[in-house]
Amino acid sequence: MEKLPPFDLMDLRLLLALAEHRHFAQAARACNLSQPALSGRIRKLESALGSPLVFRGRRFEGFTPEGERALGWARLILSDCSGFVQDLGGDGEGPRGTLRIGVVPSATPFAGRLCGALASRYRRLRPQALSMSYSAIEKGLQEFTLDVGFTYLRPGMEKMPGVLPLFEEQYCLVADPALLKGKSNSASLSWRDASDLPLCLLTPDMQNRRIIDETFAATGKTPGPRFETNSFNAILSLLREGAYAAVLPKEQAGVGHTEGLLVLDLVEPEVRSMIGLVVPSREPMLPVTAALWDLAKSVYGKFDNPG
Repeated sequence: MEKLPPFDLMDLRLLLALAEHRHFAQAARACNLSQPALSGRIRKLESALGSPLVFRGRRFEGFTPEGERALGWARLILSDCSGFVQDLGGDGEGPRGTLRIGVVPSATPFAGRLCGALASRYRRLRPQALSMSYSAIEKGLQEFTLDVGFTYLRPGMEKMPGVLPLFEEQYCLVADPALLKGKSNSASLSWRDASDLPLCLLTPDMQNRRIIDETFAATGKTPGPRFETNSFNAILSLLREGAYAAVLPKEQAGVGHTEGLLVLDLVEPEVRSMIGLVVPSREPMLPVTAALWDLAKSVYGKFDNPG
């Protein structure tokens, strides 16, 4: 067996703290160390590995190419160690520990219900769900800072290992009734007609907004939103206060306070986006992640695709 360099898990944690804070003193405080102690351990790690890991000047200037590769390994090793402790530290009462979950905003009601059921089934498992953008979830899964994501699935992803399709997101228009006088006498409205309304939409960095923009563009319209935010709660609050309209996922409209507002299906075209459960590419799966996967698959999963 190849001899291992003389470093330990704490050295890898220090490396990740430096990546998070991008500042020697702040990383040291986060790890309850002095700055000289942190810097000394990083230098010893570099010596043990035979490669420089960070660029140094008067302050932290980033990671070398070798340092970036070391970060990837450090994240994977520490994640595997977490799984090791979870798997062998159990006592027959199910998995224990924190399950770090990234959730696109439109899936938060669904994720909340599923995580509630999971927490009720496993009393010592603590779901920690954070509302995040699609790109942030993708990055978190790649870097093992997230254990699972509730996120949009690109075409073809539903057949990939570690991906469990859950439900199709559909869209509706929620608006002050005064805005729709003479525009709609039914339970639906075309996307083209919706584009003429004073719209409140999510910010352009959100995948939900990109889907909406692409759909409007397909109808030949490019509406200019009157209000942008990364919060559905903020949109719903504004709708209740003024003469505005919003394109919302039906899941969000169903849990929002829409009393006194019109809720119409958006048609021509009818748009559906798949939301699924995505876990990092690793084997074996963390016990806390496997618990959520199995629950979601038994209740909602459409495909036999455990990864």
